[in-house]
Amino acid sequence: MEPAINRQRNLKIFAGIALGCIALGIGYTYWVIQRADASIDPAQAQPQGTPLPIARPEELQAIQSEPHLIFLHQEGPHYGQVKLAGLEPESPLSARTELNCDRVHYAAGNGICLIYDTSLAAQDPLAAIPVWVRLFGSDFKPRHEFTIEGIPSRTRVSPDGKYAAFTVFVSGHSYADPSMSTATVLLNTATGESLGNLEEFEVWKDGQRFQAPEFNFWGVTFAQDSNRFYATLRHGNTTYLVQGDIADRKLTVLHKNVECPSLSPDGTRLVFKKLISAGIWQLTLLDLATMKETPLAEKESIDDQVEWLDNQRILYQKIDYDPPKWVSVFVLPADGSGMPEVFISNATSPAVVP
Repeated sequence: MEPAINRQRNLKIFAGIALGCIALGIGYTYWVIQRADASIDPAQAQPQGTPLPIARPEELQAIQSEPHLIFLHQEGPHYGQVKLAGLEPESPLSARTELNCDRVHYAAGNGICLIYDTSLAAQDPLAAIPVWVRLFGSDFKPRHEFTIEGIPSRTRVSPDGKYAAFTVFVSGHSYADPSMSTATVLLNTATGESLGNLEEFEVWKDGQRFQAPEFNFWGVTFAQDSNRFYATLRHGNTTYLVQGDIADRKLTVLHKNVECPSLSPDGTRLVFKKLISAGIWQLTLLDLATMKETPLAEKESIDDQVEWLDNQRILYQKIDYDPPKWVSVFVLPADGSGMPEVFISNATSPAVVP
């Protein structure tokens, strides 16, 4: 199946950049630890842990019978493998699946996995490197899959599991790159069929059609009803929060300077990354009723789409300096108070399953 991606361009000139950014084949690491020393070898950054066996079906079911977290394990020897754990840090339950991803999300028995396939690079360093898009179920086995060209960035599944969305860089490899181009596609998780690229949706701003050839979209987050969603639109040097309607194939501009929004479970607030200077983002709360912004207590620049742990706290990934310089999932209050704390070490791409 080929999703409707209108502006894909040849990635050959970016292959060298991409390969340099995905040390030891874990694709997304560049964006996760972009402020870290790029020469870090993950095999040296973390001790080699004792391999966990692949979980049996009954073990997966035991964890899935209670609130849990799905994330990417970032400790040797299982970099990028999808892992499950009880939602509370003290929970003794955890399991490793056979699925490897560079980005993952999951809800209501349906998941999406983005994989940056570098296997072709050994044969041809200038070959366009494909991204595998895999839809899977509660058994963590692929049900639908296809490839596109790009570099994986963001992905989400609607709370009811009906739809999924993903974003890839068609050119460039960072949201700080003014020349970057993205493609953001919606999928039906049951069939694997594309519902369209967001570039095909009508955009409305201040009651009028808003059109431009250089629109870029990324960072979809779904409401509880799944038909409504939010995303980022960039036009020129300005980013906007847009509200989307899948049935009407319509996007409405709501607010400026919003990137990678994430909607709270109660649907009243968004946490997003706000650009405050070149390449520096502040995690910020937006009240959708008043459009009031509240900066959160994270002092470092965060280039991630957060995940809500509950209606009061968020999860996100960033460099973990204690003891090694690596990456972990942190937890932070969503009201501007508190301080970030490690929620799960050596992990990225968390998805909360309540």
